[in-house]
Amino acid sequence: MKYQKKKSMVAPKISKPFKAVKKAQVKSRSKLNGVLNKLPSSIIQDDEPEFPRGGRNLLSMKEEANARAEAEAEFEKDQRLKSRLKNTLKKRKMKKVRGEGFGAGEDEWGSLFDAGIRGKLARLANRITWKNISPGMKLWGVIIELNPKDVVISLPGGLRGFVHAEDASDMYADGQDMVPGLLPKCFDVGQLVACVVLQCEDDRREERERKRILLSLRLSVLYKGLSLEAVQDGMVLTAQVKSVEDHGYILHFGVPSFRGFLPRINNGGVQICRGQLLQCVVKSIDTVRAVVYTDFCPDLMSSYVCKDLKGISIDLLVPGMMVDAQVHSQLDNGIMLSFLTYFTGTVDVFHLQNPFPTENWKNDYTLHKKVNARILFVDPSTRAVGLTMNPYLVQYKTPPMHVETGEIYDNSHVLRIDGKYGLLLNIPSSPEHTPAYVHQSDVADEEVNLLKKFKVGDLARLRVLGIRNLEGLAIGTLKISAFGGDIFTHSDIKPGMLVKAKVIAVEPFGALVQLASSIKALCPLRHMSEFARVKPSKKFQIGAELLFRVLGCKSKRITVTHKRNLVKSKLEVLASYADAVEGLVTHGWITKVEKHGCYVKFYNGVTGFAPRSELGLEPGIETNTVYHVEQVVRCRVTSSVPGSRKISVSFYCPLKG
Repeated sequence: MKYQKKKSMVAPKISKPFKAVKKAQVKSRSKLNGVLNKLPSSIIQDDEPEFPRGGRNLLSMKEEANARAEAEAEFEKDQRLKSRLKNTLKKRKMKKVRGEGFGAGEDEWGSLFDAGIRGKLARLANRITWKNISPGMKLWGVIIELNPKDVVISLPGGLRGFVHAEDASDMYADGQDMVPGLLPKCFDVGQLVACVVLQCEDDRREERERKRILLSLRLSVLYKGLSLEAVQDGMVLTAQVKSVEDHGYILHFGVPSFRGFLPRINNGGVQICRGQLLQCVVKSIDTVRAVVYTDFCPDLMSSYVCKDLKGISIDLLVPGMMVDAQVHSQLDNGIMLSFLTYFTGTVDVFHLQNPFPTENWKNDYTLHKKVNARILFVDPSTRAVGLTMNPYLVQYKTPPMHVETGEIYDNSHVLRIDGKYGLLLNIPSSPEHTPAYVHQSDVADEEVNLLKKFKVGDLARLRVLGIRNLEGLAIGTLKISAFGGDIFTHSDIKPGMLVKAKVIAVEPFGALVQLASSIKALCPLRHMSEFARVKPSKKFQIGAELLFRVLGCKSKRITVTHKRNLVKSKLEVLASYADAVEGLVTHGWITKVEKHGCYVKFYNGVTGFAPRSELGLEPGIETNTVYHVEQVVRCRVTSSVPGSRKISVSFYCPLKG
């Protein structure tokens, strides 16, 4: 019996000679060693098993499988990074980039690690674009829109990211403590925040190559791996108010190993609520209780510079952190700075100290010049760091914008001509002037040579296409065709107006249509035809141009209808309760059928009710046998109380009108 138990643990005997088996083992082990030699040393140490006497492995089969899976995942990540850098270098060699002026059409990293190198010095400043943004990047941004379910953030380079409610805070990540309307209470439009890229999804609704960027504001993601040993006096950390106590505030840093405390006397006189994000300075550390005591003052934060802390790693570099730096070298489209002893980062031309840099901007940045800058972004995978010297951002303030999308300015001055890339102009806005950039593709309707067509000091008629909130920069166009047309911005859209739009996507819930270059709308499934449908109409093919009528425009969310009787209607549009005067004849559509009457909806969310006595039904006839939901009806306003938002209508109405 003892022999039987031993036999189950020891490998069975083999009839072949022992030497042959030993040779085969040595051969297979040599192959394995050849593979292991190619792996990083950290992986080899983790994967190399040790066999004690008796031949039994220290790890269980499950533990060994998990270890090998982790090693393979790390190895694949390393290989992907090498492949990414290799492909980028290959593409740039094929394009034969020569660096004609700033930009030179670059849309990738002009980084320190690939083709953006001239000898041992960088040639181009790092820039965040649609093509190179990836999960794990840490970015600085400004909140431009707050919704009940998400936060919209303006990112460097004019990109836009979205934060879902569950990714806005560790306290509400599981959804258990989620309170309706929490986001508007904890965040403010114009607030500067540090965020981490979670995912970049291809946006099928866009004709151009674009991505939908999903972000996280959770401190557990931003400070992943942070320990109390790494925290030092004088550090600036982002904290979230976990609870409000009598003498101060309990702070959360995203890690369970320690917490923070902010005394009420150090709150800078600012009203603070639970869930709010704060920028705090570490004053002292209680290692026994694992508590970090902090100070918070908005005026202090605008001038506080991060100290040159001992042993700081790139993982502790957080966007928004201000550092003392000096000019290391000049680049084609910016400068390189050195900071915190052994870190280097780049500043592109849109983040210099002067928001209106002329053609001689390099004269302002001599070698070894000392400047203040804030970290704009950090890419841990390539160790690339972007910085900003924008005077407003350095003071921890959002740059003000004195222009709006769609506005036209006749006397904009040309400040700089960037070869084949674009123009920098000065918009004479009030109360302060605003910098604007016009890409070469938006200079004219036909292809032109910028250097021949424009000179510094020329006046141009410019229309604002968009705004880069973080940079305080307007994006404009000089095209003559851009100054015509009825629709250019969301403010030009009015409920009830007829619009011609192109179908760009068809989904089970409806069709997405494009009204203008940057304006899109949704045609719900129920409004794709006169009757209720189970799936989209075949008329809605991608690329088809159709006529619609605007149902409503709320918070830049536009809905349209393609119901034939609504689109071709010649009657007046009812788009507000104030417009519902007695005797008005208009078209609406039924949203609910009851025994005692029908509910009718009009434009911009206006709703009315038609009692059974006003439906024109014979006695004994059921309402639902004559009328159905989504049916377009002609009705007349019989009474209206705008203050109570009540309208009564009748289906008895004159034939004319």
